[in-house]
Amino acid sequence: MKRDGNGSASRDAPIGIFGGTFDPVHRGHIQVALDASEALELDDFRLVPAGDPPHRDGTHAPVANRVDMLRLALRGYTGLQIDTREVDRPGRSYMVDTLESLREAHPDSPLMLVLGQDAANGLDRWHEWQRLPQLAHLVVMTRPGERPMYGGQLGAVLNHRETSEIDRLKAATSGLLLHLEVSPVDISSTEIRRRIAAGDPVVTLLPPGVLSYIEAHGLYGAGDSA
Repeated sequence: MKRDGNGSASRDAPIGIFGGTFDPVHRGHIQVALDASEALELDDFRLVPAGDPPHRDGTHAPVANRVDMLRLALRGYTGLQIDTREVDRPGRSYMVDTLESLREAHPDSPLMLVLGQDAANGLDRWHEWQRLPQLAHLVVMTRPGERPMYGGQLGAVLNHRETSEIDRLKAATSGLLLHLEVSPVDISSTEIRRRIAAGDPVVTLLPPGVLSYIEAHGLYGAGDSA
């Protein structure tokens, strides 16, 4: 913890964390990152690609390609960066391990884990999920019509943590829950992969350079329908 010019304690700069397979990364991912980083007033917002995601039956593109596409997508965005600690770490990509690694590297920084409402509603299925609020704040991006459904033990852990004040997140390193309403982005990696395999247009759904990369590397069946 640092001291300001008046001798008062101040936290290190907060860090946003947004995980996913990014298989492939699309404009919706980038929009969520931009919306969250702007709303939370973050200068350090990290997109963390999963190496071996525990909640999915594998990934469709090799990890090196997913990382390359994410690097392409983030070009030109100040404050958005890729964090490869999950793909660099052997074994399953558990978010609790990622947050623990970040906490060790940044002991005095508020960590803000950004996730969607669907993911938050099922948080009690995550590995060692009870430890997540001990390591980071939870920032849930909620679209119109969605609502929190924190029942049972999950509700008991989360309900007393909620705040609507971003400044409270910046004043502590972890432990709070904040809901942010965002505009819906109707894009999914599953639909993009289906369109690519079918030869349907996807250029408007992907960040610049990503479609060319997919075609050059023959990912997701690109070119198979020709």
